[in-house]
Amino acid sequence: MHTTPRLRGLARLTFGNPVSLVYLALVVAAVLFALVDMVFVEHQDASFAGIWAVLLTAPTIFPLWFAGDALWSATGSPSWYLVLTLVVAALVNALLLGLLHRGLRGRPAHRGAVVSGGWHTQRHGDH
Repeated sequence: MHTTPRLRGLARLTFGNPVSLVYLALVVAAVLFALVDMVFVEHQDASFAGIWAVLLTAPTIFPLWFAGDALWSATGSPSWYLVLTLVVAALVNALLLGLLHRGLRGRPAHRGAVVSGGWHTQRHGDH
């Protein structure tokens, strides 16, 4: 069993179509916006700049956060886990968008022959 073609197919669905690429670019832009806000802008209270990245990765991020809450119930999820969930949720959403794009795009119908009862009516007439 070769896993390499399967991994290539998943990577193509995740990164190889315009819908997934635009989505991932939006997530990266939201994360960069939050990082710039966190590093360069002073706030008296907490900033909500990171909410855009969370909203873009919804709904996938929420079950991952709930899993983190279950694992680290007393102390809360560590920062590295929150970042990891953001990355995983973005990649899962990009994969699902790739599947949706492939499904909606579909394959063009063959216009030459009509299959009826196993016979190509173009060559054999109607049955």
